[in-house]
Amino acid sequence: MKFANPLYLLIFLLLLAFVYAYRNIINKKAFKPYISFSRINLLENNGARFKENLLNLLKILKYLALILIIIAVARPQRGKVFEQSNDQGIDIIMALDTSTSMRSIDFKPLNRMEVAKKVTQEFIKVRKYDKIGLVIFSGLAFTQCPLTTDKDSLVEFVKNINIGDTGLDGTAIGSAIMTSVNRLKDSQAKSKVLILVTDGNNNMGEIDPITASKIAQEYGIKIYTIGVGSLEGAIYEIPDPFFGTREFRTTQDAINEDVLKEISRNTEGEYFRAQDTKSFENIMKQIDKLEKYEIKVTQFIKYNELYKYFLIPAFILLLLIIVLDNTYLRKLP
Repeated sequence: MKFANPLYLLIFLLLLAFVYAYRNIINKKAFKPYISFSRINLLENNGARFKENLLNLLKILKYLALILIIIAVARPQRGKVFEQSNDQGIDIIMALDTSTSMRSIDFKPLNRMEVAKKVTQEFIKVRKYDKIGLVIFSGLAFTQCPLTTDKDSLVEFVKNINIGDTGLDGTAIGSAIMTSVNRLKDSQAKSKVLILVTDGNNNMGEIDPITASKIAQEYGIKIYTIGVGSLEGAIYEIPDPFFGTREFRTTQDAINEDVLKEISRNTEGEYFRAQDTKSFENIMKQIDKLEKYEIKVTQFIKYNELYKYFLIPAFILLLLIIVLDNTYLRKLP
């Protein structure tokens, strides 16, 4: 919070000093009227003590009203910062595998899908000036969110991803690449990037991943591929009639690293292997560092006036003081 007229705060201090001096020094020497009583017990039960306390409270309210008025006159303001990029950032598509194998719990305590969602959200939040879109795939691929600068909405889309959202199980890596290419090919950004996260081998779709990567390269799209899963294979929880659930390990859904490496190599990108949560987070940090360039940003600050939040209570207090001064707490003479 700032004050548009901070000079009035200095006036406020001087005024308070004057009021204090007047009430405690000058006014004490003034003549005080009094009435003689022969017996003071006549006043013991007439509520004088309560009124005296109210009068003291009234003095405090007068000071408080004065303070609020001075603060209002000083025009308190709260600013909201707006930033406008003078340059276009990097356009990024996040393609996340939502096949059944992403249920594997080898990334304990979370499964692969939950870890992928977590690190993707963190990555989106740090890419402040870039447009980012979201593609999900398993046996089919489709756009969950087009390129956008609305990071809050995009994070919500990521949070709501579930395994099996595409309606067809499998791993269509080629389809995921082509769906992403369709979102990026007409972009005017200086750099176009696809980050593809998968834990399986391409076994679905109408186009093979290598061909799709060559098409991406023609449009200047760089692909970073991330193979998700431990080298020991996937771990699933399965129902057990005696123990409730038990863990089952399989190497059947092994990642075809050669294909993922070739996809990245064809587009001048890189391949990474995430074997646990920490390595996955480090990979996203590496990609964040690799895809950086300087952007000129203009900053605007919009100030909202806050004086009414001080002036209205001050008027209410003044009204209360006037009413009490002229009715219940009226003094004679």
